[in-house]
Amino acid sequence: MQKLKPFLVVCFFLLVSSALAQEDQIIFSHQLHVQQQEIACLDCHGKAIESENWQDVLMPEMQTCYSCHDEEETPCSACHTNADEPAIARRLEGFNSRFPHKLHVDKEGNNCLTCHKGVETAKTTQDFHLPTKEKCNACHVGADVVESQSKCFTCHEPSLNFLPATHQLNWRKDHGLVQQMDENSCEHCHQPTYCSDCHEGDNLNRQAHPLNYRYTHGLMAKGNKENCLTCHQEQAFCVDCHRSERVMPQNHALPTWANRIAGDGGEHVREAQIDFDACMSCHNDAYADVVCMTCHGN
Repeated sequence: MQKLKPFLVVCFFLLVSSALAQEDQIIFSHQLHVQQQEIACLDCHGKAIESENWQDVLMPEMQTCYSCHDEEETPCSACHTNADEPAIARRLEGFNSRFPHKLHVDKEGNNCLTCHKGVETAKTTQDFHLPTKEKCNACHVGADVVESQSKCFTCHEPSLNFLPATHQLNWRKDHGLVQQMDENSCEHCHQPTYCSDCHEGDNLNRQAHPLNYRYTHGLMAKGNKENCLTCHQEQAFCVDCHRSERVMPQNHALPTWANRIAGDGGEHVREAQIDFDACMSCHNDAYADVVCMTCHGN
């Protein structure tokens, strides 16, 4: 039996190769027809002018080809690898959309390459050259999908799962890394306000930070201040919160921290002389008139 295994493998390979060789493949070069012969897209795909349903067959019929190619002199093998069992052109499978070509042709005219970029250089029929989401969004910039999916339903069925493959269970934790690698990736579906609703404002106990972040964010801010500044661009955000909540360094609570004794002023004077930058981290120029000048202005 062991000696028969190599023989069986060879036989199986030959059978598969023979079956693949007999399967018909359409021979067609868009590059030859579009670039070299300068044939317009709608000369062959003329049905697109009136098509309002993606299920419409927009491939040219043989009679369309015979308008240029002589029916008597053109052999079937010119377009089919297996002329004895010719197949029809491949169609999309599992595509769920209500895409109206007519609406787009009326707007774009004969400029089909706006959406089907690259088809003009294709030498085979292996690729469909469909527009990407980025290409669609170049014109269709609508409301955030979370707020309103009505614009999406113009072309897509409501039963379609809109979530990209990247949106798995850990997406809430990992989406920042994806956004940093491609800043425009979120804009296909989300408006900028969708991000800012979570990532900006007084949301220490909300979506963007853990529940105890109000008490631990100081450590994070000292260790990685730049990370905070990606959302809280203005230091005034920190100062406003700390002042309204009366959050101060521990030494500010000392009874000797400040006084109005002439020539003394309390501990805050000596701390300012040692590290004035530490004072300015909260009492910056924007708040100098309010904080410092209360005493030093008299």
